[in-house]
Amino acid sequence: MVELLEERHTTVIPTDITYYYNLKRAQALDSIRNTFAKTAEDYISHTYWYIRETLNSGATEKSIQLLDEWNENQLNLKIQLSEQWDYFFKRLKALCYIRLGEQVNCLVNHTASSCILPIQGDGIHIDISGSSQAIAIIEPLLEDYPEDLELVWLLNVCYQTIGQYPEGVPEAFLIPPHAFAGKSDFPRFEDVAPQLGVAVDGIAGGSIVEDFNNDGLLDLVVTSSGIKKSDQTRFFLNSGDGTFSDHTEEAGLMGYVGGLNAVQTDYNNDGFADIFIMRGGWFGKWGQHPNSLLKNNQDGTFTDVTAEAGLLSFHPTQTAVWADFNNDGWLDVFIGNESTEMPSRLRTARGKFHYPEFYVNQRNGTFKNVARIKGFDFTGLIKGVTALDFDNDGLMDLYVSIMGDKNLLFRNKGNLEFEEVGEKAGVQAPLVSFSTAAFDYNNDGNTDLYVGAYTTSNNPLAHEIAYEALGNTPNAAIPKVYKNNGNGTFSDVTEKVGMNRSIFGMGVNYGDLDNDGYLDLYVGTGDPNFESIIPNRMFRNVSGAYFEEVSYAGGFSNIQKGHGVSWGDIDNDGDEDIYITMGGAHEGDNYRNQLLINPTKDRNWIGLKLVGQQTNAMAIGTKIHIETSEGEHFYRRVSSGASFGANSFRQHIGLGSANRIKRLEITWPVTGRQQTFEDLTVNQFIQIKENQDEFDILRLPKIQWQKTDVMPHH
Repeated sequence: MVELLEERHTTVIPTDITYYYNLKRAQALDSIRNTFAKTAEDYISHTYWYIRETLNSGATEKSIQLLDEWNENQLNLKIQLSEQWDYFFKRLKALCYIRLGEQVNCLVNHTASSCILPIQGDGIHIDISGSSQAIAIIEPLLEDYPEDLELVWLLNVCYQTIGQYPEGVPEAFLIPPHAFAGKSDFPRFEDVAPQLGVAVDGIAGGSIVEDFNNDGLLDLVVTSSGIKKSDQTRFFLNSGDGTFSDHTEEAGLMGYVGGLNAVQTDYNNDGFADIFIMRGGWFGKWGQHPNSLLKNNQDGTFTDVTAEAGLLSFHPTQTAVWADFNNDGWLDVFIGNESTEMPSRLRTARGKFHYPEFYVNQRNGTFKNVARIKGFDFTGLIKGVTALDFDNDGLMDLYVSIMGDKNLLFRNKGNLEFEEVGEKAGVQAPLVSFSTAAFDYNNDGNTDLYVGAYTTSNNPLAHEIAYEALGNTPNAAIPKVYKNNGNGTFSDVTEKVGMNRSIFGMGVNYGDLDNDGYLDLYVGTGDPNFESIIPNRMFRNVSGAYFEEVSYAGGFSNIQKGHGVSWGDIDNDGDEDIYITMGGAHEGDNYRNQLLINPTKDRNWIGLKLVGQQTNAMAIGTKIHIETSEGEHFYRRVSSGASFGANSFRQHIGLGSANRIKRLEITWPVTGRQQTFEDLTVNQFIQIKENQDEFDILRLPKIQWQKTDVMPHH
């Protein structure tokens, strides 16, 4: 596989794609402008994009030098810039200085407070020259272009980085401090990734939180979607003593680069979590890179079994979901691929379009792709897929999020026959959708849907964020929250639950921030442009009634681009922590990942590890219902969570103030059998095996994090 990945990367023509390969694209543009530019306009345009691609490649100081040289050359060559081009070049130089400030302060001199809005304390830049020079360019530009809200936003961020916000910001361009203030006294989460050596410095990628060696400790898998050696998949074992150890080499994963997303599975039903890495997303027609299925050998190593399992294919993808769609006790997988040329449904002609793949587990280590014969014969820019049992019939259904087309909901009729019911169910929007999640947000026993939206309404993301921060109604597309009505249809409750916001979500996953039993949403945001310096967003679920934003109050508002989001009780202290991969789609848009430790106290909880017998060993698809001593009801279904990032299969369920569990019901999907346990003690980890009437108490060590000051390099 390593050799195959290298071969595939060498076939890409850099000028044919928008992301990655920035250095090669810059070199090509430099050659074109000096050799083939026929007019002054051509030369100016190619020069601009040459310098911009130099910035995108990470060579920030060189891009500043090139802009200085360009200013001199204009005089020597007597080139007259139009007002628009002059504006573009000045904006570009300001952006270069902003990025230089980030590199010097937030990467080289990284702290846990770096790039967290509002920027304060240790987040304020030590070297303020980058932001100061950006301010010196932006302020005169805003005098001429006061409507440029993207520059307004960047100006306010720059003043925060030098410790002069709000008093230093010109009044006409001030975004008021209340726009960055939390609406509650929500406790702040601490980023311990730098001190634990897991602040991986990469670009957009996936993350998995899971116990890979079955020792009761949650480990980390991290991917980075680029093509360099620095985009190596990383495997960190939780040592249980407050540290992580990098076992990438020992695990046999060296050379496994790339992967915009990753998820764990158990394809061979041996009770050990395997790894599935997805590649090629955002590469367009050149994204025909293989995914990887990595078998857990139960000894700390992994073996690539992609080809022998029958999963080797060449399509661009960033999303897949593993579930037992035919209830035979073995996990199948649906893979959503990206067709950029014609994002439309129900094509009859096959060929260059990248159709979805639907692999049915043959229960012998191999899979069979039955997508076409089972009705998955459509193409589109598939950005998210999730499995759910929306009609509570015991069969896993499938939701497909397609950017630029109507989303699809496939009802599982049994015997691997599916019916598309998206219109009937009322879940086709938004048209510009992205990541998606299926979870019971209001704890009524019916699985609801969150569907991310991703459009800027022809305005840059920072422009839209500033527009909304100034008190305006969002212009951009907003996500959808669909409440399951329990009758095969859903209601759009987006506005009712307070999620009618322009979020620009890429990564997303859900968990319980405060152990109240209601699932919250963390969204990684941004787009590939360096101007996209906007906060990641956290939304606290308030008793299933609405979502309250706690991004700023809780310290979740990192302005670097967020992707794979994974939840799990990593320190075994009874609350859910979060790991998130950071960085964009350009070679030089790298940033350090975060491990956010939950400070919740005085709320009760239960940790459940379910082990299937007739059901798949990881118990994926198994339903959990808890009735507490306070009369509250909480519902979960075992999965890795939403479509971008992977939560642990070990279930963590907050219980609020309840001091006992009155009743715990486990419904196993293959047999439909329900196991019931009554009067359980709270604040413990237990293991429940299918068909075993007694549960086992798991005595897992509570971890106190050590300060090792280890920082992995890009």
